[in-house]
Amino acid sequence: MTSASRVNATTHRAQNLERLFEPASVAVLGASGVASKAGGRPIAYLRETGFAGRVYPINPRHASLFGFDCYPSLEALPEVPDLVVVAIPARGVLPAVREAAALGVGAMVIYTSGFAEVGLEGSEVQREIHEICETTGLVVCGPNCQGIANLYNGLAVNFSTALSEGQPKPGPIGIVSQSGLVGALIASECMSRSVGLGYLVSTGNEAGFEIADAISYMAEDKRIRVITGYVESIRDVGRFRAAALKARVNGTPIVLIKSGKSPEAARAAASHTGALAGSARLHEALFQELGIIAVDNLEALIDATLTFGAGLPAPAGRRVAIFGNSGGFNVLCTDDLGRFGLELAPLAEATLAEIARHLPGYLAAQNPIDLATVPQTDPKTTRRLLQLVAEDPNVDIVISVLGAIRGGADALIAELADYARGASKPMVAAWMASAPSGFAALSAAGIPVFPDPSRAARAARHLLDGTSAAAPANIPPARDVEPVSAVVRSMRAAGELTAGEVALLPALGALGLRVPHMARARTPEEAEAAFTRLGVERVAVKIDSPDIAHKTDVGGVVLGVSSPEACAEATRSILASVGTRAKDARIDGVLLAEMARGSAEIVIGIKKDPLLGAFVGVGLGGVFVEILGDIAFRAAPFDERIALALLRQLKGWPLLEGTRSLPLLDVEALACVVAAISQLAAALPEIEELDLNPVLVGRAGEGVTIVDALMRLTPPV
Repeated sequence: MTSASRVNATTHRAQNLERLFEPASVAVLGASGVASKAGGRPIAYLRETGFAGRVYPINPRHASLFGFDCYPSLEALPEVPDLVVVAIPARGVLPAVREAAALGVGAMVIYTSGFAEVGLEGSEVQREIHEICETTGLVVCGPNCQGIANLYNGLAVNFSTALSEGQPKPGPIGIVSQSGLVGALIASECMSRSVGLGYLVSTGNEAGFEIADAISYMAEDKRIRVITGYVESIRDVGRFRAAALKARVNGTPIVLIKSGKSPEAARAAASHTGALAGSARLHEALFQELGIIAVDNLEALIDATLTFGAGLPAPAGRRVAIFGNSGGFNVLCTDDLGRFGLELAPLAEATLAEIARHLPGYLAAQNPIDLATVPQTDPKTTRRLLQLVAEDPNVDIVISVLGAIRGGADALIAELADYARGASKPMVAAWMASAPSGFAALSAAGIPVFPDPSRAARAARHLLDGTSAAAPANIPPARDVEPVSAVVRSMRAAGELTAGEVALLPALGALGLRVPHMARARTPEEAEAAFTRLGVERVAVKIDSPDIAHKTDVGGVVLGVSSPEACAEATRSILASVGTRAKDARIDGVLLAEMARGSAEIVIGIKKDPLLGAFVGVGLGGVFVEILGDIAFRAAPFDERIALALLRQLKGWPLLEGTRSLPLLDVEALACVVAAISQLAAALPEIEELDLNPVLVGRAGEGVTIVDALMRLTPPV
């Protein structure tokens, strides 16, 4: 294909994305007269939603279906439709795609399953569909999907039964899911709270339309307040990044749940959509970088969706006032503030004095505010107290915690709803064991409402997250990585996949990073001479083998050797131990490395994900990384500013910045090293893994030394 034709296909694709969501005409291939069938449901929906475009059922056995004239084939239609919905057996799908592309159809939604999710044969057919999309610009949603709905224009070609639970009203929620049922569940929950939907998109196997495309389209729609969904795999990380950045620039929060975190779940995801699930830790790092709010379960996903969908004003900070009718519930909610990184607001003296004037004498004016029976007996005073709390300059967010509200519930709900319509600060509510009408009524008034205080506190945290997305990293200038690149070329020429400190440390030193002085020796006698030649006070003697990653596990390290004779003895001990405990390893002798000084051990590494690209991880060494898993990741490359922010994510950060009797360490120098490794990761995609462990960090001004290194390359194709 010429580059010109590829550009032409790209231009057509941009136009066809609009035809997917705003079609003037829709054809249903495999149309049925039974509304419960996949081929009948979209036609019935289009009639019920009042879709203004033209609808063409295609079925040679019928003259009309659901009041629409029926046609025998796609070619027999009176016009080329903008959108074709496919509900036919798998064997007929590829010919239908070819025909649609030849006719100039803009977009297709393919319900049919039996493609990449079932094996190699189906994968090959799906690959052909993808290639047609790439070469023509045709947009294909699916296969193996439930379809799409644009509730703003009545386009409902999604066969989910969620849309049959009552006429859904247009609203601010954009849903995109690689699982049709998960998306339908979110839609159903929104509808049950009388919260309107904008889009419901099921992408399925994503042969020609990805979750990133849906996010990008929704991010441009000012009516959408939140984009929410379920993702198993990101196929094109560049496209996904661009879509997420567009949403962030436009102020549209994205809330996602990522499945496939365990190896078993990853295999299930592959069989479900034909996708490979990447590393969960790396996805979390990517989401954090892009300002995407990642949640762990469906409950949290729905809660965050409802919270952002309410269109609340953004909080100025994390200070919370709790306002409720139960001391116990108030205390439980207060406990949750710390868990979610929020703070109990210190109310101003003037606010406390005014609150005291409205409360019965047996209640204390303090935050959290216990109203006892006031909400049920005096809704107007309740509203006045709420307003006082919200107007306090020390309060950023209000959490209303109300339980067992039965009598007088309607009057209280009316006062809360009336307050919320003009509120300048966000309020979320817990509504427990109370009148069921409260959920829909408060939601309709723009108050996110939940059945327990913990979920309300978590919702408050989401509001804060939605306003504090990190700025994109400045991409640093390209770094000269030739010394390491030369090591990579040498490894490729020799057919080697791994390299250790002998090859890597001098190369890293040539990049300007500090490494210890070193010498190699094959025998105890050579080691004795090498120690004298180095002229240092103390050395570490380590086994020199490309096959041994963890030297200490096989007795391959002796530290603090301070004389030629001791160096010879250490060499004998190491060679004997490794010869017994790692019999099959190739042994090149030992390495003498100057003992470096430092106040903390750090691990820095590169990890390349086949889907997401290269990431750099950093963590405190020893038990912190091995037992506690205290390590933070970021996609490469990035600058020193982002490297420092990455270090601050560590639980062990206080050990680096100096706490109580601990000294301040050279975190600035460490950030420079981490940033340099990120540039190395970006410049050399052949690196699958790089492990720098330990990296010793001195006190402020003393610098950083890389003591050991191990690199693995991607296998040759």
